[in-house]
Amino acid sequence: MTRVLRNEMSVSKILRNPLSRINQTVKFIPKFNHYKQSYLETHSSSSVLKKSMAPTNNGNLCRIAVGQMTSTNDQEKNFETCKLLAEKAAIAQCSFLFLPENFSFLGTSQNDSLSIAQPLDGPLMTRYRSLARDHNLWLSLGGFQETGPDPDHVYNTHVIVDSQGEIRSAYRKIHLFDVDVPNGPSLRESRTTAPGSKLVTCRTTPLGTIGLTVCYDLRFPELYQQLTWEKGAQTLVIPAAFTHVTGKAHWELLLRARAVECQSFVVAAAQAGQHNEKRTSYGRSLVVDPWGEVVAALEDPWETGVAVAEIDLARVGEVRGRMPIQRHREQGHKAYFGTEEEATTR
Repeated sequence: MTRVLRNEMSVSKILRNPLSRINQTVKFIPKFNHYKQSYLETHSSSSVLKKSMAPTNNGNLCRIAVGQMTSTNDQEKNFETCKLLAEKAAIAQCSFLFLPENFSFLGTSQNDSLSIAQPLDGPLMTRYRSLARDHNLWLSLGGFQETGPDPDHVYNTHVIVDSQGEIRSAYRKIHLFDVDVPNGPSLRESRTTAPGSKLVTCRTTPLGTIGLTVCYDLRFPELYQQLTWEKGAQTLVIPAAFTHVTGKAHWELLLRARAVECQSFVVAAAQAGQHNEKRTSYGRSLVVDPWGEVVAALEDPWETGVAVAEIDLARVGEVRGRMPIQRHREQGHKAYFGTEEEATTR
C-alpha cells in the first residue's frame, strides 16, 4: 500500500515568508481510507532538522519527494532553488529527492550547454554531492550537461548520488529529441548532445533497484521493459522537461502506461513554466504506483516545490503476483521472437 502526502507549500511562498518554514502542514491525501491524518512540522533551522528529522525508510517503506522548478541559464540561482527543495524534502523526512532534467542549467540556445558542460567530478556536481550529504538525502540529478566525447557535444546524464554524497550510478540519455513540435519549437538535441549506449540501473537504494532514464526516453516502452524484466528495476525514474504542447497531450498518459506495463513505481520530476522567451515546460511532477494510479503530484504548472509520497515496495510484489506479466511476457517471446525457420513457416 502507498501512503501519500501532498506538500501544499511552494518555494515561492518560502521566499516571500521565511517564517513559513517554522510551521507547515503536510496533508495526507485520503487515497486509502485508513491513511487519513496530518502532521505538523515545527523545526525552524537546518541544525535542528539534521538532529531531529531523520529520513523515513523502515523496511519496504520509503518517503520520497519529487521536485518541480523553472531552471534558467543562471547556475547559482538554480542551485539555490535546488537547495530549498532539498530543505523541504529533509523537513518532510524524505530519504530521496528527485530533481528534473536541466536542474542545474537551461540555456537560451543549445550551444549554451557546450560552454558550461563539466565532468562528473567537476566543481558543479561536487556542490550537488555536498547538498546530498548536508541534507542526508539521496538525489536523482538528471539530466546534467556532462562533458561529451568531443568539443561539439555534451552528454545528457542522469546521476544518482547517495546520502553520503557519493555518485552511485550515471546514465547517458539514449534517445535524443530531434522533433518539430506541432505549434511549438523545433528542437534538435543531437546537434549538441551525443547519445548514450548503455542501460543503467542503481541497486540497493531506498527505493530498491531503480532504472534510470531521461525525458524523451519515456516514449520508448522497450527501454523500460528491459530495465524492469531484464535488469530488475522496481522503480523507474524519468526526470524531464516536456514542452507544454507534448506535455499536455502525453505526459501523464505515458507515465501511467510505463507504470502499468512494468508494474513498477514511476517517479517523474518535471521542469515547469517559462524559462526564457523561447522555452516553456509543461510541469506536473508525478509519482505513479504499479497499478497506474497517480499517488503524488504538483498540480500547479507554474509552481516550484515538492510533492511527497511514502512508498511501500511491497506494492510492487503484490501487483506482479496478482498479474504475472513477466512470466506471460517470456511465454509471448517464444511466439514472436521464434527462430528464423519458425518465422518463415507462419
